[in-house]
Amino acid sequence: MDFRFPDSPLEVAKPSSIQFGVLSPGEIRQMSVVEIEQSRSMLNGKPVRGGLSDPRLGPIDRYKGCETCANNLSECPGHFGHIELAKPVYHVGFMKTVLSIMRCVCFSCSKILLDKEHVKFKQALRIKSPKHRLKKFVDACKNKTKCEGGAEIDLRGQASDQPVKKIRGGCGAQQPNFSIVGLELVAEYKSQRKKYDEEWLPEPAERKQSLTAEKVLSVLKRISDEDCQLLGLNPEYARPDWMILQVFPIPPPAVRPPAMMSSSSMSEDDLTHQLSMIIRHNENLRKQDRSGSPAHIISEFTKILQYFVATYFDNSLLGLPKAAHGSSGRPINQ
Repeated sequence: MDFRFPDSPLEVAKPSSIQFGVLSPGEIRQMSVVEIEQSRSMLNGKPVRGGLSDPRLGPIDRYKGCETCANNLSECPGHFGHIELAKPVYHVGFMKTVLSIMRCVCFSCSKILLDKEHVKFKQALRIKSPKHRLKKFVDACKNKTKCEGGAEIDLRGQASDQPVKKIRGGCGAQQPNFSIVGLELVAEYKSQRKKYDEEWLPEPAERKQSLTAEKVLSVLKRISDEDCQLLGLNPEYARPDWMILQVFPIPPPAVRPPAMMSSSSMSEDDLTHQLSMIIRHNENLRKQDRSGSPAHIISEFTKILQYFVATYFDNSLLGLPKAAHGSSGRPINQ
């Protein structure tokens, strides 16, 4: 009997524990064996170096060894590569979590909107489940229209004998309402002017703003480790800014094996085809950015990249056309 993949004689490691988390950009680069820059996988029947079938990712031919671990097709576990994204993009699997976090922190200074002396703040801290604690903070912050977080401020004058009075010294910035529209977050500011009120605070130039992943990333990066813990996130394993894709992991060929069409030709797996589109549009965006193209052009190219990244993870997203093979028009399967 011909066993194509027999039991491996290699020593099996025994795990002592499992830690779930979100990979940081640095961890993705560290576990990668090669940066993928070529959208083409094969050329004249041979794997393209720096492409999606680079021999360092693992062999696709049973008669050739892996250039990383030197094992053959049945023994090589496969090795990840990575793509350096020209612009950050949203990860569709984390968008709801990112939305919840954005509703809890100041859009200007990234501090938790709620005063630590507030009764709802203290109630949230008593919740042990991180997931439920975040939900409690979202509920407590949903009606906040300005930032009240920050360090304590002593209001007593130096020459005063009055008791010390302390308040939370937030930045006082007006806060928008956040929502998810398609593949992006939208911030909408409510008017602060009351009827018949001639004196009112200045408002943002745009009442409704579409937020790029780059803008949201800048807010999430400023959240302190302490506030991450309060919101139910362990900053060692899952910082909120890691939920925005900056470096894209490329799975090894073992995850997306090509189908043999004949003795001399192979057909790309759907995942490989989609990764090829991501690389192609990422390079297009990089060229536009480096050439100093106008902001609206950069925005359009970023949206195209965002679409292919989103449909790579989920090709059945509501309201989006399915990603398909260019030649046949057949929808990509994930």
